Amino acid sequence: MENKTMKRFIRLAIPLATGFALGAALETAHAAPPEKVVVYQAFQSIQYLPLYVAIDKGLFAKHGLDVQKVTAGSGAAGVAAVIGGHADFSLQDPMTASLANLKGASLVNVANVVAGVPVWIIAPASSPLKTQSDLAGKNVSTALPPTTSTYLLQRLIKQENIGDVKLNTVQIGTELSPVTAGRADAATLYEPQVDEGLAAGYKIVYGFPKAYPGGYAFSTIDTLASTIKDKPQMVTAFVKAIGDAEALIQSSPDTAKEVARAEFPTLSPAVVDNAVGRLISQKIYAQTPEISEQAFRNALDLQEYIGNIKPGSVTYASAVDNSFAKAAAGK
Repeated sequence: MENKTMKRFIRLAIPLATGFALGAALETAHAAPPEKVVVYQAFQSIQYLPLYVAIDKGLFAKHGLDVQKVTAGSGAAGVAAVIGGHADFSLQDPMTASLANLKGASLVNVANVVAGVPVWIIAPASSPLKTQSDLAGKNVSTALPPTTSTYLLQRLIKQENIGDVKLNTVQIGTELSPVTAGRADAATLYEPQVDEGLAAGYKIVYGFPKAYPGGYAFSTIDTLASTIKDKPQMVTAFVKAIGDAEALIQSSPDTAKEVARAEFPTLSPAVVDNAVGRLISQKIYAQTPEISEQAFRNALDLQEYIGNIKPGSVTYASAVDNSFAKAAAGK
């Protein structure tokens, strides 16, 4: 009786075990390795936090991507890497991609990362400067062109008829040095330099975010039109991960600050936390990957004003593909 029972058990167990083994083998065969993707960023910037959150919190991995981040040193170098086939995506001012397209490239902006203007004018707390009008006759430190912060300052001066403002142009990231040395009265700069200045006793004289309530496509993800055609699933996964990161920043500022502190270990944790808090509260970080027409138009207007782009030569329809961002949002 015992032998009959054992034989019956073996007859049942062998197919069962074979089935489990086959299932495991099939599962292993179907578990494709993550797709390798390279993204070039113009700079290592606290404004680019959504990209870092997507990498550091495994959001790209969740969507089947193994993303390598490379710092190009400039927006133009990042765009060139995409055009040359060294990168799948780049992150910088979308106008850099538009300028490349005017020279024959075929780049498309697919996701918003910096959706507001992260530029402020600050001065020492003891300074008599209170508003932008007080800049008349003063010396203002700002980054060497081409840079959006300086272009915005130049347009502000002209539009508001602020007379006799002298610009002291320096390397980006060192805008506070001339003020500290007494060679400038105020500085126009980005985060985290803004909060570094505030921590050292400076005050905000003017904030550019409030000048663009409709948003501003300050920094976006772009890729080649051929990549969209040949690898739509990869582009979809990349944009979804960026969207997940942007949602996480909004829902968990503490997580955003944690990632930022890890990405910028040489900065004071308090400065990093305050900078991230400011960028969230003033809606600088994109809340979704979608690039609105108004935000793109605001960025394009500045380039047309400066004279870098001829009016009518660049359109929203030709420069932006929101289909991936809408898919990420379930639209």
